[in-house]
Amino acid sequence: MTSKHPSQLAAKGGLGDLSLQPEDLQKCSWDQLLEMFSSALKEHEQLDKDLQHQTMELLKVFEIWTQVTVSRDEDRSYKRFQTRMQHVQNSERELEEKKEHYANVVKAFESALALLK
Repeated sequence: MTSKHPSQLAAKGGLGDLSLQPEDLQKCSWDQLLEMFSSALKEHEQLDKDLQHQTMELLKVFEIWTQVTVSRDEDRSYKRFQTRMQHVQNSERELEEKKEHYANVVKAFESALALLK
């Protein structure tokens, strides 16, 4: 019974694949199994690092997107505030004009009453 070296088993499924048949595993020594497992673990660690990197990049994009949204909302809020301020100022001016007009009307009535006396 000759044991296959991991490099020979690599042709079947790859060292990092670990998709060996039971008879292949029986022919491996512990050192070969350890080497295959370590290789598979390194490969999966690299995949995990790649996924973490991709996730970080997507999070950066999401963060930028949220900042743009906040900036737009701030601009819209500022414009709404300006519109409300203009409305309040116009209303106050109109109220002052009405007050002045009514004061003039009262003076006119007082003058008319004074003439009648």
